Amino acid sequence: MSRFGFVGKRLLQTVPLLVVMLFVVYALVRVAPGDPAQTLLGLHATPARVAHLDKELGVDKPLLKGYLSYAWGALHGDLGNSVKAQQPVATIISNRLGVSVWLLAGAMLLSLLGAIPLALLAALRQGRSADHGIRMVSVLGLTIPTFWLGLVLVSFFALPTGLFPVSGFGQGVVGHLHSIFLPALTLAIGIAPIQIRALRLSLIGVLDSDFIATVRAMGLRERRVLMRHVLPNAVSASLTLLAAQLGVILFGEVIVENTFALPGIGQAMVQAIIQRDYPVVQGLTLAAALLVVGMNLLADVLQVALDPRVELR
Repeated sequence: MSRFGFVGKRLLQTVPLLVVMLFVVYALVRVAPGDPAQTLLGLHATPARVAHLDKELGVDKPLLKGYLSYAWGALHGDLGNSVKAQQPVATIISNRLGVSVWLLAGAMLLSLLGAIPLALLAALRQGRSADHGIRMVSVLGLTIPTFWLGLVLVSFFALPTGLFPVSGFGQGVVGHLHSIFLPALTLAIGIAPIQIRALRLSLIGVLDSDFIATVRAMGLRERRVLMRHVLPNAVSASLTLLAAQLGVILFGEVIVENTFALPGIGQAMVQAIIQRDYPVVQGLTLAAALLVVGMNLLADVLQVALDPRVELR
């Protein structure tokens, strides 16, 4: 199968997943205890207002009919209106998604920049003090709560030095990078330990393989062997793991955005849950799920591009 065929097949495989995902998102309102409209409007709301909001939320229709109506609207970019903000949910998502994407990309980049050299050093020094030290640090990194680490960076680094803002998203590319550095670093420290351990095992497997022994026997310099043959074969597996972690990363992103007051979808999600703004919760859940699906698809494509040995069937 060609690479274009592989990508097309993977896109088709996401269609049933999207159908189920849309149903789960729509059902969030239907499974909520009590009448969602009555809960939002309060006990003193008139029956007419409750009926009107029930219609807006789509809970006045049978389950299947309501789902088909919601799915049709979602396919056309209509995710309903926020009950509290009185604006389209799609507008709220579009205004905030960019912040979350910046933070997510920054965290992934920083985690890989830290994980790759440390994992390579651990693999090359397998069983020695450097390897044991790196593995110990990675275990400790897994035990650090994200919100606590964020508060530590704010209290002992950002506030005393004034080098980085502790809230907001800044203006322009430079301002965005300046604002997200500490939040991205906080998130990356939580991601990197798993990356280090997985990449270390992958690197050890590649270093011990027959084709690396053959390449070394050809007289190539060790640095060229590592950069040209070892890392590309090991990093592809790391990218797949990173995509698989995305759900956990997004949960951490919600914590980080609220810790650093970043106006992303994580902060909007917490606010919508507190306010019981069901259409916003539905829309943000759908956006997060689409992001996870998209990133996993991208990871599959990158793995094929980096490692031609990957089976395309």
